[in-house]
Amino acid sequence: MNDADWAQLERGLRDKKSVDRFVAATQRMSTETTLEDLPRLMRLLGDGDHLVREAAASPIVKLRGPSALPELLVAYQRGLDEGYDNDGFTNALIELAEADKEAARSVLTALRSTGDASLEKNAEWLLEFVE
Repeated sequence: MNDADWAQLERGLRDKKSVDRFVAATQRMSTETTLEDLPRLMRLLGDGDHLVREAAASPIVKLRGPSALPELLVAYQRGLDEGYDNDGFTNALIELAEADKEAARSVLTALRSTGDASLEKNAEWLLEFVE
């Protein structure tokens, strides 16, 4: 995605006055982003807006797969800590775990011993979907 298209997509993600524009941006992000956009998508996981983080999860799952689990689970926990249910994020994580069980199991097993209690707890939870 070129810089102008990405800027337009981000404006849509941040437009709190138009749900339709947000949904369109989210759909576009899921269908049009490529591996070249991964650095931009990964930056969105650190965004201050939980909806932006959640919207970035699905294309990251699609493009990067289980190797993104550490970053995804950190962003996921941030939403939980902020009091959000993370429904879309939860679905993306479960789909990832179920789509590539062997790779997800390997990453999640390693994450269970990081020393980060939240990351370990979320890895343990997600392992339920690969066992």
